[in-house]
Amino acid sequence: MNKSISFPLVGSIALMVMGMLSCKAPAILQTPAEKPMPATFTSGKDTLNIATMRWNTFFTDPTLISLIDTALANNFDLKITLQDIEIAKNGIRMAQSKLLPMVSAGVGVGVEKVGRYTSQGAGDASADITPGK
Repeated sequence: MNKSISFPLVGSIALMVMGMLSCKAPAILQTPAEKPMPATFTSGKDTLNIATMRWNTFFTDPTLISLIDTALANNFDLKITLQDIEIAKNGIRMAQSKLLPMVSAGVGVGVEKVGRYTSQGAGDASADITPGK
């Protein structure tokens, strides 16, 4: 057999076989059985948890407490975050203020004088408001 004929023939047979193998029905998915929810949840009352303690009662060294106070007072990132919170609060106030009712007043005065040789002026000149005038 000629090589130039065998490569396309083998390639097309391989594609047909792969196409036949890929055609199958999807498998039915079995969902696991649901576990029932408990009637009540236990709340762990752990008295040894240090997450509920304030940091200044946890640390007893006065030097360390003063260093932490200084670090919190001069924390640049904390100050930026507090300013970002204030900006967000102001944005919310601004958005909510658009929903409130508003009262406004205005006065306007205007005069219009059209030229005699314009289309509007010519129409006004040829029209009688009252007979003869």
